[in-house]
Amino acid sequence: MSNEKMYKGFRASLLSMLLPLFVVAEGNVRANAEDVHDIIDICTASEKIMKDYALIGMKITYHNPQKALDETLKHLKQEMKHLEKHKLSKKLHNEELKLHKEWAKMEENLTKTPTKESALALHNRVNTFAEHCEVLAEHLAKDTGNMAEHYVVEIARLNLDVQELAAIYVMKAWGAMGDDAYYEEVKHILHDYIKTYDDLMAADGKMVSSNVKKHLKVLKKHFMIFEFMAESRSGRYVPLLIAKKAEKINKETKNILEEEEREVE
Repeated sequence: MSNEKMYKGFRASLLSMLLPLFVVAEGNVRANAEDVHDIIDICTASEKIMKDYALIGMKITYHNPQKALDETLKHLKQEMKHLEKHKLSKKLHNEELKLHKEWAKMEENLTKTPTKESALALHNRVNTFAEHCEVLAEHLAKDTGNMAEHYVVEIARLNLDVQELAAIYVMKAWGAMGDDAYYEEVKHILHDYIKTYDDLMAADGKMVSSNVKKHLKVLKKHFMIFEFMAESRSGRYVPLLIAKKAEKINKETKNILEEEEREVE
């Protein structure tokens, strides 16, 4: 046997031995708490974008929704780039790539001047993006190996429900959504909020502390105002008020998440 054939045979044997190690190494790459926080910020940002886009369409300037939209877009892009740089398993990375494709579709709608028709199209894109984003958030939380991260995602989910409710409320006030579609979504969001909230309150104290639960009870009181406004059939809407309350809940949720993360660590 020539030296070249011996070398090729040795190289092939070496690669066959190393390949399983590479596969195992890839499979052992775990997500971390930072990944989870990045993705939940991305999920929430999508609904905030929808809300501000609709406010721009209504020509409400007091809140300066254009500035808020620009800032949220910038933040979302930064978080997506940040997450992309992290080492994730191949499966999670592929999920992330799919989310990027959904974002590209969503971004196309944002280049259009807000109209009721374009807002509805964007709303559909946002819903798809947010759903995929939530699934990836749960998968990242599970991949950390820390059960408490699941509850971090659930706290963020409450906030996502609030932001989504604010977005469709503004759309309804603008006349971009019909009654049937609007009230069906309201029903779905309220059901999801209560289910998620009950799950958090029933969680073991080692996973969700009594202090965090106390803060969640305060958030629920704020949410009850949303519930009342969203379910009203009076035909009178106050989009700026619900937008302000949504932003207040968003800030309070971030504080709770920071506290929860400190306790998880």
